[in-house]
Amino acid sequence: MSVDGSAGTVTRTARGTTTEFPAGKDRASLNGPTYRFLESLPTDPDRLLELIYADTRRNHGPGSNSTTGPDQQAFVAIGDLLRTVETPPGLSAALYRAAARIPGVVLVPEATDAVGRPGVAVARAHNGERTEWIFDRQTLRLLGERTVLLKKSPWGPTGTPVTSVAILTRGITDHPTPPPQP
Repeated sequence: MSVDGSAGTVTRTARGTTTEFPAGKDRASLNGPTYRFLESLPTDPDRLLELIYADTRRNHGPGSNSTTGPDQQAFVAIGDLLRTVETPPGLSAALYRAAARIPGVVLVPEATDAVGRPGVAVARAHNGERTEWIFDRQTLRLLGERTVLLKKSPWGPTGTPVTSVAILTRGITDHPTPPPQP
């Protein structure tokens, strides 16, 4: 992802899938951030959370027909920001502190990411599922995210992870590396 969106975004997965998104410098937002956009956000957790809630109330509040609601959507939005974009250090800390202020956010002492790395999770339950952000116990680096069923559903029995993501590498570079050759 280019830092300001002007060069577009290339996403590669462990399976070799490559997805390219067009440039969108003028469209950066909480739901489609760039590093430069994130640098413009407040690092005061209360101000940051109010900004996030302003967006989630508009799109997930009363009269929106949303099934998630503003609290869950604020938690999801913060997780998306932490997971999808390299976040400026001051903002990362503010996002963690803002998430702790959302009603229903809890600590899960044992969690495992998609590649089996153990960690500790910050989580929030909604509608029979718990969304977890999994962190390394020592470094507190974000390892990944998963969603776990809290009750039996068509997706599976209680305890089943229905989504699981592992962040293996990330960083900032002047030039993206070419995709691996088959």
